[in-house]
Amino acid sequence: MLRIGLASTLAVSMVGLASAHTDDPKVNDRFGPYQGSGWQRSTDQPLRGLYDSFGDITLESWLTLDDLGGAETGNDCWGYVSPSGKEYAIIGDSNGTSFVDITNPAAPIIVEKITGPGSLWRDVKTYGTHAYIVSEGGSGIQVVDMVNIDLGIVTLVNTVDTGGTSATHNVAINTESGYLYRVGGGDNGLRIYDLNASPTNPPYVGAWTSKYVHDVQIVTYPAGSPYAGREVAFCCSGFNGGFNETGLSIVDVTNKSNIFIIGEVQHSNNNYSHQGWLTEDYQYFYLNDELDEQNTGSLTTTRILDVSNIANPIQVGTCTSGSTSIDHNLYIKGDTMYQANYRSGLRIFDISDRLNPSQIAWFDTYPGSESASFNGIWSSYPYFPSGTIIGSDLERGLFVWSMEAPSVAVTLLDPLPELLNPAGGDSFRIEATLIPDAEIDFTETVLRWDDGNGWQEALMTVDTPGNPVVLRATFGLTECGNSVEFEAKVTAVDGFSLTPISGTLLSANEVLTAFNDNCESNTGWSVENDCTDGQWDRGTPAGTCDRGDPCTDGDGSGQCWLTDNVTGNSDVDGGHTTLISPVLDASDSNAILQYTRWYSNNNGGAPNADVFIIRVSDDAGATWTTLEEIGPSGPEAGGGWFTVQFDIASIAGIEPNNQLRLSFDASDLADGSVIEAGVDGIVITSIDCEECTGDLDGNGVVDVEDILLVIAGFGDDYTVDDILIVLAAFGNSC
Repeated sequence: MLRIGLASTLAVSMVGLASAHTDDPKVNDRFGPYQGSGWQRSTDQPLRGLYDSFGDITLESWLTLDDLGGAETGNDCWGYVSPSGKEYAIIGDSNGTSFVDITNPAAPIIVEKITGPGSLWRDVKTYGTHAYIVSEGGSGIQVVDMVNIDLGIVTLVNTVDTGGTSATHNVAINTESGYLYRVGGGDNGLRIYDLNASPTNPPYVGAWTSKYVHDVQIVTYPAGSPYAGREVAFCCSGFNGGFNETGLSIVDVTNKSNIFIIGEVQHSNNNYSHQGWLTEDYQYFYLNDELDEQNTGSLTTTRILDVSNIANPIQVGTCTSGSTSIDHNLYIKGDTMYQANYRSGLRIFDISDRLNPSQIAWFDTYPGSESASFNGIWSSYPYFPSGTIIGSDLERGLFVWSMEAPSVAVTLLDPLPELLNPAGGDSFRIEATLIPDAEIDFTETVLRWDDGNGWQEALMTVDTPGNPVVLRATFGLTECGNSVEFEAKVTAVDGFSLTPISGTLLSANEVLTAFNDNCESNTGWSVENDCTDGQWDRGTPAGTCDRGDPCTDGDGSGQCWLTDNVTGNSDVDGGHTTLISPVLDASDSNAILQYTRWYSNNNGGAPNADVFIIRVSDDAGATWTTLEEIGPSGPEAGGGWFTVQFDIASIAGIEPNNQLRLSFDASDLADGSVIEAGVDGIVITSIDCEECTGDLDGNGVVDVEDILLVIAGFGDDYTVDDILIVLAAFGNSC
C-alpha cells in the first residue's frame, strides 16, 4: 500500500514539562503539535493529504490536539464501554484527559476534558464506572466519575495523594482483584490501592520498591492453572530508574504486606525494558525495549518470553516489523498483537504461531520517516466489543480505526508535479488492484481540487485496462499563485473507497528565488547589543536542549543564527540583542518571505515574561514595522523551530521593493528569565504567473497537440475563438 506523507510541516518544539525518569530521551525529540483540525469519514470533506487506508485498516476519524482542546503533546489512551454499550476513547495530553464518544467511529463526539498537571506523561485506566488518571506532573490519582457519561457528564470527584511522591509514570488495575497499582514516579516501583474499599477514595495498602517499575500488567491466575488464585505482576523494571539490569520481574502481589519476586529474566540486547503484555493463555509475554533501536541501530524488535513457569521465565524468540522505529506499547487480544511503534505507526501481528508472529496490517501516523526517534504513535487500545481500535499520537492526537477487508488497493505510479500548470493538464497515474469480482465505480473515482475558489472535480480515465487497472488523474484550470488542495479518490462498486494521495500543490509557471540563506556563511548580517550576555552568533548549535536552547538548526543544513551559542548555562541576559539582515531584494509584487525561528522563554525563575520581536523595513532600516511578536506565552514561546511565511505586499505599511530588511530582537528584561532564540532558512521567493496563451496541454509550447485538443473538444470545451488563439500563438514557447 502507498504510504502517504503530510501536507504540512510540523515544527520542532521542546516541551518544558515534568521528567519521567532520569535521562528519559523522549523530551529531546519533541515536535510541536499538528496545527488544525482532523477528519471524519462521516463528512464529505477531503482528507487533505494526510491519511486514509493502509492494508486492512481504515481510518474512521482523526481528532487533532487542537480538536481536543489544545495541548503541546498527546500521550496514552484507554477505552471505556458504558452500561448502555456506548464506546468511549479516553486520551491524555500534556494538560489533561479527554473523553470522546466513538460509538459511531466515523463521527466522534468530545464529551469532556478533565484538566491535570502539565506533563508530557499521563496515563489512565478504568474500573467500574470510574477512570483513574496519573501523571509525572504530580497530583497523585485523579478519580473521575463516568456514571453519567452517556448524558455528556464526566466529573472529577477526588484526587488521592497518599503513598508518597505525587508523580506517577503509569497506572494499572487488576479488574479481577479490584486493586490499583501506581507505577513509577520518582524511583518508585509499585504503590497499591484498594478500589474494593472505596472506588472514589481508595486506601493505600502496600508497595513494592525493590526496583523501579516502568510499566506492569497484573493478573489473577484462573482456576485450573498451577498458580490459581495468585495475583501476579509482570513488571518491566530495573535499577537506577530502570536502566540497570533492565528486564522482566515477575512479582507475587497476592499478599500486599508480603510481596516477593517469583522469577526474573533480562532479555537480549537489553537497553530499557519498557512495556509488554501476556498472551491470553498466560504462556508467553511479549516485551518492548524502548532504547535498543536508538542505542544499537537494531530493527524494531519485540522479545518473546516463555512464562509458562513464572519461576523460570526464558526468552524463546523475537519478532520484528522490519522497521527501524522504536517500539513503545503493545496489547494482545486473542491471537492478535497491536503494537504502537512511534514513527512506524500501529503494527498488527497474527500471533497464532506464538514464536513466529506475522505482520498482517498497519497504519502509519507518522508517514515519511521510520527513524528511531520519539515521535508519532504512543499507544493503542483494541478491546472495544465493536472491533473499533483507537491510537494516541504525540503530535497528532486521537486516531479511530476499523478493520475491514478492502475490495481495492492502490499504488501511486508517478511523482507529483512540483508545480501545477495554471492552464491545467498536469496528471499522474494510479494503479488499482481489485479483489476477485470487485469493480471500479468510475462515477465516484475522481480527482478533486480547490484553488481557493471552490472544489472542482474530474473523473479519472483508464490508461491501461485489466486487473490491476491503471487510472490517470488530470488537473484542470487553477488560479496562478494560489495553493491548491487536492485528493484522488478511488471507489469500488461495493462502496469501499480510499484516498491514495492528497495534499497541497502550488499553481504557478515557475517559482523564482531572490534570496536564500541557510546560514552556513554570513551573507551580510549584523548584530546590535545592549545586553550583558547572550549576543546573536552564527554556528552549529552547541546547547543540550535542557534550558530552552536548540539542539539542531532549523533547516537541516547544520548552522543557524542563535543567541549565546556556547555549552552550559547560556542565554540572553540584561537587555536586547538584535540580529539585522542585509538589504534584500523583494521588488516582485508577489514576493513571499519565509524564515524559520526558535524562541524559548519558559525556563528560569521568571518564565513567560519576555517577548521575541521580528520587524521588517522597506527603507533599508530607516523605519521599522513589527511583523511578529512571539510571547510572552503560548506554544511558540516554549522552544521549537517554527517556519512562517508572509506575502510581503499584504504586510501593512510595507511595499515590495529592493530595500527590504529584517530584524530579530531577543530581550531579557525580567529578572530570572532564561531567553533563547534562533533564526534559520531565510528565503524570499516570487511566483511567475506569466500566461502561456494557446498552450492548452501545458507542455511549454503551442504546437499541433494544442490544435488537436481544440478540435477534439470543439463545441463542448472550445469555440472558434479558441482555434484563432491557438493559431495566432502557434510555435510560441513559454
